[in-house]
Amino acid sequence: MKALVYDSSGVDQFEVGWNEFITNNGLVNNDWLCSLYEERHLWVPCYLRNKFWAGMSTTQRSEGMNAFFDGFINSSISLQQFVVQYDNALRQKAEKEFEADFASVNTIVPCGSQSLIERQFQLHYTHAKFGEIHNEFRAKINYFVMNVVKDGSIWNYNVKEDFLWNGKRANKFHDVLFDSITTTIKCSCLLFEFRGILCRHCFLVLGQEDIDCVPEQYVLRRWSKNVRKRHTLMKAAYSRSSDDPQMQRF
Repeated sequence: MKALVYDSSGVDQFEVGWNEFITNNGLVNNDWLCSLYEERHLWVPCYLRNKFWAGMSTTQRSEGMNAFFDGFINSSISLQQFVVQYDNALRQKAEKEFEADFASVNTIVPCGSQSLIERQFQLHYTHAKFGEIHNEFRAKINYFVMNVVKDGSIWNYNVKEDFLWNGKRANKFHDVLFDSITTTIKCSCLLFEFRGILCRHCFLVLGQEDIDCVPEQYVLRRWSKNVRKRHTLMKAAYSRSSDDPQMQRF
């Protein structure tokens, strides 16, 4: 079921796989699975990939909160201690953000290739987001162009992915549409639409087309190292001095 949910490349593949999964395991009358299927458009990734989620998944909220408070609070602390520790957690989070921003502006993460496109993202993106781009470039080694079909200015690339599944070789296929006039590109995996970064399939095709620079629409300002976060302009308890007379009187 996990493979069906997270590895389905499209809605049609999920629908066929779900019917086989239910039938082969004798789960046709399972009320819980039936209710899940009725709400599939709310939780199955292939139904959500055309919406921008900035890389957030359904489980990351709880995992992020647990990591955020790790080392600060536990089930035995009092309410008063919780308020103090919550303030300390916010302070540490803000300090880490300032350190990351300083590193992004004043240091450089080396590229893993000689691609000018990778250098374009290196120049604009924060270290954390450029790390994701860097991983997509590294992953290109397992992808190959199998077929190309031209329709006017649109080139349809069929890209094959080789990977291991249960110790055996397996493969997937993705369709990448490239406009040779506007140099716009779109992949069937919809990673850019879902997470806001171009996928390895697109980078493979752009390299094949000898493109040196992607259009500005694919370099999102939200990931830029030069953007000042608005929440840093807001006053917070951790940014005030504990020696403030009014606070001590309170």
